[in-house]
Amino acid sequence: MRIDTHHHHKKAGENLAFVFFMNLTFNIIVIAGGLATNSMAILADCIHDMSDTISIAFAWFLEHVAQKDSTDKYSYGYQRFSILGAVIISIFVIIMALLILQEAIPRLFAPESVDANGMLLMAIVGLVFKSISVYRLHGGETFNEKAILLHQLGDVLEWITILILSLVLMFWDGAPYLDPFVSIGIALWLIFNLGMNLYKSVEVLLQKTPNHFDVKEFKVNVLNIEGIKSFDDFHVWSLDGIDSVLTLKVSIDDWNNQEKIKNDIYNIASKYHIVDITIEFD
Repeated sequence: MRIDTHHHHKKAGENLAFVFFMNLTFNIIVIAGGLATNSMAILADCIHDMSDTISIAFAWFLEHVAQKDSTDKYSYGYQRFSILGAVIISIFVIIMALLILQEAIPRLFAPESVDANGMLLMAIVGLVFKSISVYRLHGGETFNEKAILLHQLGDVLEWITILILSLVLMFWDGAPYLDPFVSIGIALWLIFNLGMNLYKSVEVLLQKTPNHFDVKEFKVNVLNIEGIKSFDDFHVWSLDGIDSVLTLKVSIDDWNNQEKIKNDIYNIASKYHIVDITIEFD
């Protein structure tokens, strides 16, 4: 039995398209603002935001591919392109965060003066753009959306701290030390959270049993179905971190009850986001 689940990826594609154009517009503003204010936090975000736009475009493309129907070549469809995108994007953004660390750490020992007024203006604009993107991605189900959401949340956090930093800089001359310190903190936050997203994405690619799937409960419920003696060759894995596939071989007492038993198994599996079930009777 196969259930159509393309709606997950269609919605994700629409969300990512919106966020892509938001970031593309903001890129121009950030580049100009970073050069004008000489802020390391903003200059770091220039690199960060360029990587944002590239990664979002890539994620958008892969979500579009993930909507395609199954073919002879890809019999399970293209849903895994979404999780592949999450892996690539997570790695890409982690590398960008490491580059931010590389740029920011030397500034701790040789801080440079920054334009606090310009930073304040940029922070306000940044918060508006990034908050809209976060709102649009909030609640997204695919790992692709989650990877981009974490990236955008990192941006929101960064612009909040830049806003606070700019206010401090207006009244304290020693605050330039805080500028690279903020960049380092946010880079570490990104590395940790995207590292976790990468780990979960790789688990899906390695066909780990989905975390939401209670194997013991499922086995007990199936064995409680009238007419089932036993079952084996049981396998369950996720296609994209949302929808899962299940196969099993069932030994039954009466072949006349085959359809009823099959429907009972379908009903049990339905609560686990199982979209494709293969049952072999013995």
